[in-house]
Amino acid sequence: MHVLRTVVPDALLLDPGTTPAARPAGHTGHTDTTPTAGFVVHRRRRPAHDAVHGLHAHPDEPTLLGVPRGTGYAVLVDTRPASATFGRLAVALLDGPRTLLVPPGCLYGVQALCPGTLVELRSPARPSRRERITVDPDDPDLNIRWLRPLPARTPDADRSWAGLCSRLGAPTGPRREHVSLW
Repeated sequence: MHVLRTVVPDALLLDPGTTPAARPAGHTGHTDTTPTAGFVVHRRRRPAHDAVHGLHAHPDEPTLLGVPRGTGYAVLVDTRPASATFGRLAVALLDGPRTLLVPPGCLYGVQALCPGTLVELRSPARPSRRERITVDPDDPDLNIRWLRPLPARTPDADRSWAGLCSRLGAPTGPRREHVSLW
């Protein structure tokens, strides 16, 4: 099994079909035999084409995220406050045997890139719904750039630009981009 470390500690991209000889030049991954035998399928979802399944997190259990049918754009966000990479984002295309090991406490989501995409979640123990953390995948504070734009939605007042301007006592209006070329 080929294991590739991501920018989020303990988050690993696993590819059982890749051998070291088949790796591209400059590849920084390593070959390992990370055991995933204790992980059992707990959930299968078929998000609509371009829709996102997630963002979810399980505080106590790791999750093995896979897309056995179709192709998915997987996003992982480090939401562990004690982590040096808190807020860091890792992304990967998942299809077939490639899976993403999500550490406990990290958000994950998958955007279906083709019709019929199947998202599969595995974990050592079935997490309860009460323990699961859920965040809107289109949350403007996260500002995740999905491969296919999500439908425009009006955010809750407390998560909108106008709400922020109101709390800061700033004039409301459209946000102005200030771009500098260095």
